[in-house]
Amino acid sequence: MNTKGIALVETLLTVAIVFMISGTLIPFTYQLKSSMYNQKLELHASETALEAAKMIKTQSIYSGLLSIEDHDYQWNYDGYQICVQYHDLNGERVKCISRDGG
Repeated sequence: MNTKGIALVETLLTVAIVFMISGTLIPFTYQLKSSMYNQKLELHASETALEAAKMIKTQSIYSGLLSIEDHDYQWNYDGYQICVQYHDLNGERVKCISRDGG
């Protein structure tokens, strides 16, 4: 047994632990980053709906396009709800906000 240096078994165990930790953390970090990105885009869709409500009230405009951070948010108002269409990592999304808050 080598008492002055690191044994081969200890080296292999260390490498295995490093691979297990990195193999667990990298996918988790990617999933977390993707989730945060999609939530940010949904927040921008809500901001678009707010700006649309202001335009509907002041200028009587019932549809339009708003760009936030190089992403396009298409909105329209049907007399009852404002719907915002946008794309996130999962594809096309539609966020609708009605008069009663639903």
